[in-house]
Amino acid sequence: MRRKLFIFNSETASFEEHRPSIARRLATVARYLGGGLAAAMAIYALSAPFISNGRERALKAENDYLQEHYDNLLSRSLLVDDVVESLQERDKNIYNDIFDSDPPSVNAILGDDGGDDALEAYYAAGEQQLVSETNSHLSKLAADAANVDRVIRAIDDRLRDDSFKKNNFPSVIPLRNFTIAQTGATVGRKINPFYKSIGEHSGIDLMAPYGTEVLASADGKVVEVLRQGKGLGNLVIIDHGDGLTTLYAHLSDIYVAMNQKVTRGKVIGKVGSSGASFTASLHYEVRRQGRAVDPVNYFFASASPAAYSEMLLVANTTGQSLD
Repeated sequence: MRRKLFIFNSETASFEEHRPSIARRLATVARYLGGGLAAAMAIYALSAPFISNGRERALKAENDYLQEHYDNLLSRSLLVDDVVESLQERDKNIYNDIFDSDPPSVNAILGDDGGDDALEAYYAAGEQQLVSETNSHLSKLAADAANVDRVIRAIDDRLRDDSFKKNNFPSVIPLRNFTIAQTGATVGRKINPFYKSIGEHSGIDLMAPYGTEVLASADGKVVEVLRQGKGLGNLVIIDHGDGLTTLYAHLSDIYVAMNQKVTRGKVIGKVGSSGASFTASLHYEVRRQGRAVDPVNYFFASASPAAYSEMLLVANTTGQSLD
């Protein structure tokens, strides 16, 4: 039952019933509704963290899975970036070792970055700007092409030079019928099999049965023959000229003598485990101007491109040496 409101009227000296206006009634209703809505929102905000329906739980689980998947992809992407950067550096080293110069640099038509920002900039550019920048890139490409042509001509001249003897270049594997499975650790920081510590490995481990014949990898002259029971054990060093020498260690037998001239493919000894060797294997080094370089870079004449790439991968990812 609605309560009536009476107001005293002094003019008539009587109480009269007071009726509020429609606007006032609407304002009162709005005030109550607003208060109720605010209270409901406050209750929901306080209880929402503790109450979730099945749909919310499913969305949260899906979000957690996507986050984990994203983190995994991100780590794999960073790993791929590192591998690509490492391969680019190795490619540069290979080029330097073989041709004694830096590889030619060819910029992409989109610029040094060649990314999405560069592409968007090209889409937004005017016709005159596109023509100008395209001509600039073409000029750079022409200069790079001329540099490549110069390098190729220099290589061709070197090969045609009578003083250059290709058989003096150690470009073959010093073991017959070599397979990828026989590839061991190459040059770099490797784990020593005896001390389990990390140290510099100056050559590549070529695994082979005890007594396997070891071949000279190029024509040259024997400049050192050493027989010892420690370190690299029995070894032979051959000088091939132009600052290139090769070393063959852990031999069981040696068939050459000091100052003896040898030809590519000549048997100079047999695989053994003399010195500090974990098992029968050939420790093989290529030295350029006295500095040890990766021998795998010189095996291109003994393997197909696919086998050579696989050998390069195995040699550089094997973390433990055999000596």
